[in-house]
Amino acid sequence: MQDDVYEVALSFVIEQAVMILNEKDPNSELAIVIERRGQKEDKQLDDHFQRLCARGTGKLTAGQLHEVSPTFTFRNKKENINGIQLADLVAYPIARYVIEPDRANPAFEVLESKIYRNNGNLGGLKLYP
Repeated sequence: MQDDVYEVALSFVIEQAVMILNEKDPNSELAIVIERRGQKEDKQLDDHFQRLCARGTGKLTAGQLHEVSPTFTFRNKKENINGIQLADLVAYPIARYVIEPDRANPAFEVLESKIYRNNGNLGGLKLYP
């Protein structure tokens, strides 16, 4: 069975967030808010989160995850959560940049300076596969 794209994305988000938190403020806690998709899909993603907390990810041990006390909640789009709205706004310009990096993309140009950099590389932009 192929990896579920949402599970892979959650793993990547957690890895990146923990590494950045450890660099910027090691005493931080990680709160992840996900937009609801459906009962079955939400349960599958929550199960994946629980497995990550128990076993770790490809880059982080379970102990490293526990240091940031991760929490994971689902929220409905109708709740009008600012972070979910922001994610919706930035997703398209980033996707356009990944698909067509040489095409004019003024929205991505604004976002690019906000993406985490590690030694000059866009460390906060992870491409899969």
